[in-house]
Amino acid sequence: MSLTSHWNKFSDCPDKAVVTLQPNWTEVYRGERITLRCEIKDGGDTEWEYEWRTTSSKKPSDHNEHRIRSVTESHSGDNRCKGRKKHTQHSSTDWSDPIKLTVSDGKSHHIFFKVKIIQLIKNCFCSCPVLTVSPSWLSAGASVTLNCRVKDPSAGWRFYWYKMVPYPTDNFDYYRYEQLPGSSSGTEQDSYIVHGQTHTAGYRCRAERGDPEYLTSYSDSMFVWSAG
Repeated sequence: MSLTSHWNKFSDCPDKAVVTLQPNWTEVYRGERITLRCEIKDGGDTEWEYEWRTTSSKKPSDHNEHRIRSVTESHSGDNRCKGRKKHTQHSSTDWSDPIKLTVSDGKSHHIFFKVKIIQLIKNCFCSCPVLTVSPSWLSAGASVTLNCRVKDPSAGWRFYWYKMVPYPTDNFDYYRYEQLPGSSSGTEQDSYIVHGQTHTAGYRCRAERGDPEYLTSYSDSMFVWSAG
């Protein structure tokens, strides 16, 4: 065997398959829509057929895109692909490195206690954001900064902000939640500044992303306290 033919044997298909995910969220929630794409690096203008290795019981097509319209827990796991040059028998890439998909159900459980002030306490799993407030004690002229943190802080989230408003009844003091000004359509920033707060107040947040839209549960209530 000549040196040239020996080289051609091992360089027949040096191209590399890579799996990408759109949107780029490795943790997704049940019902969201995603697209896995198989890209051949340095594949040039070659026509390719594609093979997928996924955890789903439904076999993907031989196209470079594997679209999942509504993800379920069965889609959790590793996803790989490889490419094979059309009109040839043996010229294919190796399997790509895996991209791992984690599908969460987004459930939350609610426990209610009837006390003087009824608080809603959520035993949250993955879908509940965490709200922090700063400062927690008011001083004259100070602004209050709210921060809403989600478990998967990748791009694409919009944040909604709420303030507790007393709603007295005959037996208990209930609270309802009013949306803060300028947040009816959500904010791209995961922080919100409250100006002019002078009395004790409670706040909440929630977040939304995706197509179709996925809306998280509410965060736990967080209070800013006033000595007055």
